Amino acid sequence: MSESKARSERIAAKIAESQARLARENPALPATPLPPKDAYPPEDYRTLAGEYPWLAMAAGLGVGLLAGALVPKKAGSQFTQRALSLAMVAGEIALALSKQADDRAAAATGQPGGKASPGAGSSAGITLARQAIKLAARARK
Repeated sequence: MSESKARSERIAAKIAESQARLARENPALPATPLPPKDAYPPEDYRTLAGEYPWLAMAAGLGVGLLAGALVPKKAGSQFTQRALSLAMVAGEIALALSKQADDRAAAATGQPGGKASPGAGSSAGITLARQAIKLAARARK
């Protein structure tokens, strides 16, 4: 047997004797000591984010700030312009669809003039669509 193996065996024997003595002196103690809560590293990033949510939010904010600093201002403004254009198109489509829904609701209820009753919910959709278009037009200017 090599010297390191003999030394390891002596240490293991001393540990076993110490644990046996502790068990005899205080039977209320658990047989094996419990590892501390964070004794093992997390298995993946989801586990790490679950254990430390504020750290995950701070890291996301830092990455966002870094990405914003690296993107040229012209590219950012082009992206904003395209996003606003898409929002305006979506608003126009929503307005057209809400008018169609209003007409169908009027036809289903039998009311003349193409206006449904306030309980049909179409007036709220039209109002929301108009507000979205106004906001997008203001932001575009």
